[in-house]
Amino acid sequence: MDQTSDMPTGSARSARSPSFLYLRGRAGACARVKRAGSTAHARYVPVASLIACLVAVAAASLWQATGHAGQTGPQPRAAEAGTGAIRIVVALPLTGPRRAAGAAARQRLALVTSAIDAQGGLGQRPLEIEILDDGCSREGARDVAMRIASAPKLPSAVIGHPCASAAITAAAIYQQGGVLFIAAGVRHPELTEKRAGHLVFRAAGRDDRQGTDAGRRLAALAGKSGAGLIVHDRTVMARRLAEAAREAAKRSDGTAPEELTIVAGETDYTKTAADIATRQPEAVLFFGFPAEAAILLRQLRQRGLQIPLIVNDAMATAEFVDHAGALLETHVEVMMPVSINRDTLEESELSDGVVASDTAAALAVLADAITATASSDPARLAERLARARWQLEELVFDYKGDAVAPSFAPFKRVSGVWVRADLAARRGRGRSGDLRRTEREGG
Repeated sequence: MDQTSDMPTGSARSARSPSFLYLRGRAGACARVKRAGSTAHARYVPVASLIACLVAVAAASLWQATGHAGQTGPQPRAAEAGTGAIRIVVALPLTGPRRAAGAAARQRLALVTSAIDAQGGLGQRPLEIEILDDGCSREGARDVAMRIASAPKLPSAVIGHPCASAAITAAAIYQQGGVLFIAAGVRHPELTEKRAGHLVFRAAGRDDRQGTDAGRRLAALAGKSGAGLIVHDRTVMARRLAEAAREAAKRSDGTAPEELTIVAGETDYTKTAADIATRQPEAVLFFGFPAEAAILLRQLRQRGLQIPLIVNDAMATAEFVDHAGALLETHVEVMMPVSINRDTLEESELSDGVVASDTAAALAVLADAITATASSDPARLAERLARARWQLEELVFDYKGDAVAPSFAPFKRVSGVWVRADLAARRGRGRSGDLRRTEREGG
């Protein structure tokens, strides 16, 4: 889950130029670069990072001295040249509360870059990855973004900033400075609901889409009959999830699944189990707490009802595993956050692993855009990422800049391990272009 305690309360866009703000913190920024050099990518050295920082400060100082201090908005500056290495900056929390996620993402990036290097780079141009530390904070992200946006030449793109507050703060600076930004691992809705501009994209799922993804899974398990049933405990969160699920599970004729509510905190749901048996659904989707779900599961199975039970991500806990016991392996599916990466693992990933997978996916989709456009210009790459394309195996972004991919997926318990419940079926029939088109058009 994203760290949102330091979320900005308003716009991160400054009325002053990126160079002006960058100069204010130039000494501290360069000191951080020197310290961060020991954690940079293996092919870079601390001295090189320090020199780059000092050069950027000098260039920004010259820009201020020539009378441009009053200008705001993106200034026309050269991006990376059309020949030579393609430079991509990756901003990760190498220190701070999410440093484990940063370390995992860094390891995954090494695999992707090695594969690209082995193929001769991108369009016969070598790939240069620079890794910077944002500390999973607004301040750290602002320093990194100011440094990048104030440099004489822009990178082809910036990837990362997986902490929500860091990404939202940096996004406005990148947009203002003309920097292409692909936020990887950021699941907080605000990044794209209040999108800074057309240069900002999200290579991750969204935490507010669990109900939608759960509803689609219910519809898939209900089959042609459409006989799905949604059960929830009437709490605010459960009602929101149920509402989204009902909408997503509607049949082509507009018929939505039936809905049944329970009282949270009770210890006996015998009447609810009897009501479910009377309705004879093909599958049940439950939104509530682990103890309630375990009691309902046990009483359904005691009545001989072996119908699939889908539950929300609150059940991905030791508490639910302990309560449910062996019944977990009687077709129970738990919705869990997943990466947008097409090469996702069948087993569930912890939050750090999801960030790492999203970061790898961001680099892969950027590499595809560079190859397709034969360009490393940020504006051209952003145009490519925003273009509607419906090839079945190509990752695309919708009109808000979100990746068109599941944010949550169903997992089942097999021999003590959570594994994807839907991958076999998905591999057999391919991905749905119609679903992609609907999401892209905002439907």
